[in-house]
Amino acid sequence: MLGDTDMGLKASILKYFTRHKTAANLLLIIMIFSGVVAFPQMRAQFFPDVVFDSVSVSVRWDSAGAEDIDVAIAQRLVPILQEVEGVTGTLATSREGQTNIVLEFEPEWDIDRAVDDVESALGNADELPDDAETPTVVRRSWRDRVTD
Repeated sequence: MLGDTDMGLKASILKYFTRHKTAANLLLIIMIFSGVVAFPQMRAQFFPDVVFDSVSVSVRWDSAGAEDIDVAIAQRLVPILQEVEGVTGTLATSREGQTNIVLEFEPEWDIDRAVDDVESALGNADELPDDAETPTVVRRSWRDRVTD
């Protein structure tokens, strides 16, 4: 029975607009105008925003070559930094005078907390060479809005 009432209502609306063409055209204009007004405020996102947060640890040692820096600094710090909670990967690059260790974290990880954890882990690190500078910790963030 309910289906018959729905069909009757649909048929009566259709009959009304068939008889009153001005009302149908007015409704069409109102719908188009509403769409034009709402269009600039619509945000359609087909792909998620890409956000890549990482923490970088750099240590300078001006009087050393790349291999010495790798052995004396990078190979000592990487295992310690991998133990920091939330770390999913590390990339250590050593060159003459400097080593750079990039730490990747789990998605949606609190990077401010990660920076604090990395700094405290570096405080527990074994002695670095005397000529080496104090490690510097930098938060890095890369964002790419794919589409709007």
